Amino acid sequence: MEPLAGKRVLVTRGKPQASAFSEQIEKAGGVAIETPLLTFQLNDTKENYHILTKLHDYSWVFLTSSNGVKFFFELLRRKGISIPETLHFAIIGQKTERMLKAFGYEADFKPSMYDAKTMGEEFFSQSNNEGPILYVRGNRSRDVLPHFFEKKRVFFQSITVYDTLLLKEGKNKLLDMLRREELDALTFTSPSTIQAYQSLVKAAEWNGKNLPCFCIGPTTAEKAEQSGFTNVFIPEQYTIDHMVEQIIQYFCEEGKR
Repeated sequence: MEPLAGKRVLVTRGKPQASAFSEQIEKAGGVAIETPLLTFQLNDTKENYHILTKLHDYSWVFLTSSNGVKFFFELLRRKGISIPETLHFAIIGQKTERMLKAFGYEADFKPSMYDAKTMGEEFFSQSNNEGPILYVRGNRSRDVLPHFFEKKRVFFQSITVYDTLLLKEGKNKLLDMLRREELDALTFTSPSTIQAYQSLVKAAEWNGKNLPCFCIGPTTAEKAEQSGFTNVFIPEQYTIDHMVEQIIQYFCEEGKR
């Protein structure tokens, strides 16, 4: 019998990113319920253009999400700006690395774990000549890395290349599924998706916060717990693959109870 047979798992990632996650759930016999909570749009401002024209002044570009990579290169393309040969890339996560490679570049630094705290600690412990840093971010990104940069007194500039927006189209569908108890598990891949979910269900009697809630990493899990989720899980490694493995393990163990 397939380990997730008949289990209905909510996938809250955006459409372009959800397919690989859903395929793994369905391969294990589960039913992936794709309900994107967020959408992303390019932040194309004069300030960003001004920063990018001075790209040669930086030694490092820090990229912490595949969206950051995609929109960073989209801005460069729109402005006709090329990457200086002396520029180095520091990244978090496999998806970020794959997106960077898709644009023809290799990462020069990757932390051992996929979170900003580890990235900051390991980067400054391993590198003696950091140089000026350009931190590429979304409008809802946390300030963990900027705090590291300030602490180390290294020159840095932040550039917000994309905005994260709440998608309300799936609200009624989501509330109906919760009311009918049609979901067996929830999945979240960022604190922003937790915030979006909270915004959509906060006034509802059925909010699903007692369901098993699988989060991609500790930052997302912390946000889930702060938001009132009572059954939160984090995989040992912060990847989609390991999230699916943990979901399978959870339901296999549940079946033995």
